[in-house]
Amino acid sequence: LARNHIRFAGKPLGRPPKITPENKDELMRMKAQRRPEYRERIPIEGKFGQGKYGYRLNNIRAKRADTSVAWINSIFLVMNLLILVRVFICLRNLAAKIASWVTKKSMPREIPFARACQFSSNRNSYLAAHI
Repeated sequence: LARNHIRFAGKPLGRPPKITPENKDELMRMKAQRRPEYRERIPIEGKFGQGKYGYRLNNIRAKRADTSVAWINSIFLVMNLLILVRVFICLRNLAAKIASWVTKKSMPREIPFARACQFSSNRNSYLAAHI
């Protein structure tokens, strides 16, 4: 990892250091830094499992390495297309709500549903649209 300039984002191996007043802030900072990195890896690593949302990427058995790479790339392409479908559905619903809001005779001061349409990550996908 050091030769390729890759920083290891996991928990360090071996016995954990003893917490002292001098190193307490540094240990807490390192723990807080690992937490979001771990949460970013969860959706990706979940695709390798056998659960409800797993694509069993560990079980791809092809005779040639380039065939395995093609299978994995096509699976990730489909996953990204599913994310785009969710985004387009959210935009379509938002456009329909705006159209119905514009056609009303009484115009409210603010659009109450604009805050409700937000994008957040969840364990099933990288980007999910929620209304």
